[in-house]
Amino acid sequence: MEIDPDVCRWLDYAQEDLDYGLLGLGRYPRAAAWSFQQAAEKALKACLLHTNRVPPRTHDLVLLVNLLEIKTSNELKSAVLLLAEITTSGRYPDDAEPVSEALAMDYSHAARIVIAHARGVTEGGR
Repeated sequence: MEIDPDVCRWLDYAQEDLDYGLLGLGRYPRAAAWSFQQAAEKALKACLLHTNRVPPRTHDLVLLVNLLEIKTSNELKSAVLLLAEITTSGRYPDDAEPVSEALAMDYSHAARIVIAHARGVTEGGR
């Protein structure tokens, strides 16, 4: 089955955000955390596109996974809830919570779970 090019583009961008976050993980954990959130967001939006739904312009990962209307594994739920801690408020220094390298690593693992789920749903693992 041919995969929609738009779905592939969203998945590629998700992978790019994950890879970018990994590059900065040791030195810039807060920025890396944002990249991991973005990776998960794009992966979930790829799933929505795969089901012929237009993804909303939101950073709300919980909303996105709920819009998928699928039964989610505990692993996926946990990953989404962890990454949902990273919000746009963290982009402003007064609102930002510190992100340790260890926490950023947890975020990277969660993003990988979401991307793997999206790949499984959209393309059977490409």
